[in-house]
Amino acid sequence: MTRLVIFCLFLGGLTLVMNLSSYNDVKIDNKRFDIKKAQEGHALHVKELKELAKMHLEATTPKVISDDVEIVEKTIIPLDTPQLVRANKLYKQCISCHGKSGEGKKANKAPKIGGQMDWYVEKQLSDMKSKIRVNKNMATVVSKLSVEDIKDLSVFISKLPW
Repeated sequence: MTRLVIFCLFLGGLTLVMNLSSYNDVKIDNKRFDIKKAQEGHALHVKELKELAKMHLEATTPKVISDDVEIVEKTIIPLDTPQLVRANKLYKQCISCHGKSGEGKKANKAPKIGGQMDWYVEKQLSDMKSKIRVNKNMATVVSKLSVEDIKDLSVFISKLPW
């Protein structure tokens, strides 16, 4: 058995040597692997990446507004009564959770309030203030509101888009 294994190894080695000796006869063609073309292609690629980075920077950089320009914030609804003007100032506390147009934000678990009936909003805010309805997120905000503030806010919220 040992002789058979040695003979097989000998034949395998002989076959390997014969194949390797013919390896030197293969002609090498480097036309596909031209280093100058590869360097030019790389340079073009780097240039393209720089242009893309510049375009990305221009697209993501906010436009600079000069200090001379006064920015006037537009309101969603016309503020044609003193009640709505007061409510607009009060509603700025609500924007962080309920959104500018009262659309609500799921991340804050804040419901959509825009377009609700004014009596409904007034009832909910009054119930939160008197602690009939418990809402930990709203408790600190509602506790500071007067009855007049609640009425103003409810009218303002009812005029927001549904």
